[in-house]
Amino acid sequence: MPAPRVAPQDDPGSASAFTVHTDEQDRAPREGRALRDRALRPGRNQAEREQVMTVDQNALILHQYDISPYSEKIRGALGLKGLTWWACNQPSIMPKPDLIALTGGYRRIPVLQIGGDIYCDSELILDEIERRFPAPSIFACGRATAETYRLWADEKLFPTVVGLLFSGDWDVNEAFIADRSALRGRPFDPEAFRAAIPSLTDALHRHLRLLEMQLENGNAFLAGEQPSAADLQVFHNLVFIRWGKGRTTALLDQHPGLRAWEARMRAIGHGIRHDIGKDDALRVAREAPISAAVGGARVSYQINDANSSPIAGRLVAEDAQRVSILLENPCVGTVVVHLPATSGRLHRLD
Repeated sequence: MPAPRVAPQDDPGSASAFTVHTDEQDRAPREGRALRDRALRPGRNQAEREQVMTVDQNALILHQYDISPYSEKIRGALGLKGLTWWACNQPSIMPKPDLIALTGGYRRIPVLQIGGDIYCDSELILDEIERRFPAPSIFACGRATAETYRLWADEKLFPTVVGLLFSGDWDVNEAFIADRSALRGRPFDPEAFRAAIPSLTDALHRHLRLLEMQLENGNAFLAGEQPSAADLQVFHNLVFIRWGKGRTTALLDQHPGLRAWEARMRAIGHGIRHDIGKDDALRVAREAPISAAVGGARVSYQINDANSSPIAGRLVAEDAQRVSILLENPCVGTVVVHLPATSGRLHRLD
């Protein structure tokens, strides 16, 4: 697959809003610091990242930022399948004008672009990657098992990790706090997280002990001898912890039963990554052939986020998993945006 011409990073992941310590006085252990540095400077080597490349309409373009945990989930899936892909770094907070032009209003990260098809939400992205590249399957564990791990990780483990990191183990500014408060529709309050440190600490140990118990049967991965979506649904949380300043990493390190599994998951890697700038990613969308599917009735789709704008266009398809809407925008031309059916409400305007 041809690769894109590497463009300068015109937005460095809004590091001023969402920062990672790299100072020598950082309290993170050396391993955590190295993992963080690897996330911030991905690619096998600098020479690879500086090659002059061109991109085709089948390229996998992941709109992401490097210290996004849910982007890490997708990067792990790309690694598990050994795929070549292109990273288009987006800001971690609003405004995100280029991303919004592409999605019609969806603001969350990650977003996968393949030509003029735009896939929103990490679970929908996993499904599309599996559909297009079925071997090796990331669902060898079974769909029900993968969904069970997702629900547990999203509803139990991730909120605990967020609370501990943002109670003082991660540096954020007021702009980040305001952005996440608007997204949630309620305060994103580091002081409340700090007050909850004892209960959050107990919860993290319970969650990590469950993972240790799952691996005590001698399996290499959570659902057997092969990595699968079960592992992907959990591992990005541990990576997120190790990106912190060190306090939460020290709690994780109290669970030695996870070390070998962590090492095996890290060894999977992220596939073959190249970088593409925002302007080039939008150009790919503009130049993509118009989808054979012609939009029908006029619709709008309202994401459940508190401050989201409705995504308006013409309905292409709808089923239990996704809603596909044809959009026209002078910045990106004609695109089809695929959205998770369970994460919002579809309104018919005709």
